Amino acid sequence: MLNLSQVQTFLAVIDEGGIQSAAERLACSQPSVSQQLRKLEEFFGVPLVVRNRARAVPTRDGELFLPKARSLLAAADRARALITDRRLVVHASGNVGVFLAPRLVAGFERELERPGAVDLAIATNRDAVDALVAGAADVVLTEWSEEHPAVEWQSWRREKLVVIAAPEHPLATRKRIPRKALLDQPIIGGEPGTGTGRALAGVFGADVARLKTTRQLGSTAAVKEAVKANLGLSVVFAYAVAEDVKAGTLVTLELEEADIFKTLFVGLARESPHSSLTRRFAAFCAASA
Repeated sequence: MLNLSQVQTFLAVIDEGGIQSAAERLACSQPSVSQQLRKLEEFFGVPLVVRNRARAVPTRDGELFLPKARSLLAAADRARALITDRRLVVHASGNVGVFLAPRLVAGFERELERPGAVDLAIATNRDAVDALVAGAADVVLTEWSEEHPAVEWQSWRREKLVVIAAPEHPLATRKRIPRKALLDQPIIGGEPGTGTGRALAGVFGADVARLKTTRQLGSTAAVKEAVKANLGLSVVFAYAVAEDVKAGTLVTLELEEADIFKTLFVGLARESPHSSLTRRFAAFCAASA
């Protein structure tokens, strides 16, 4: 059967004018070049190269095949470029997409030396996972994972959650508060289904049902503005309010009994080859953590 290695060998012999020079160009042994050429000639059933004292030249049949051989390799190069130069599609959920993903994408593109190699879309956790399953995304960055036969999940980062309050809130002067202090306060929620509830349940246990979620807003940006307006407290990623705390527009409170953490995940197609750009991005995320 005809294969590209045989075609490449044939062209190297013709272009270099001999077996030895072709072997040097292809970084292989002379017997390997001879074997590949012989298999190609067996496939066609005719000699393709004649060797004289000066150099190896194509036979009449070799001359007929020569332009086709070059076209075959050119087509293979175009096909390879179509895949290797394709942009990686990353869907990142809310907070991860806003606060972490842009730097990840920028660092990954620098490593690849391919500016613009990644298309980043910010979505809800649910929409990001659905896009991955549907094949609309190559990889997703989310705040939770769910079992699916076609998806492989990797935990890549463990992030701290903090309680935030307006500077004028009665609890704002206290750096650490007991868990029960939150049970008496209105709690402002962000995007539903992010897994923060599960993280809080791990800290509060059965008392988590006593938390008074008075508003369910759609984003961390909206939550921060509501807290700044002193409408209540909220629980968010520490990195999402770092600039606000530095500016003095928000105050962070920690719980006396335990810190709150949430694991972030990378999701990718389970059948992604080990050499794929998708797995390389997942490895980059893990290394960056």
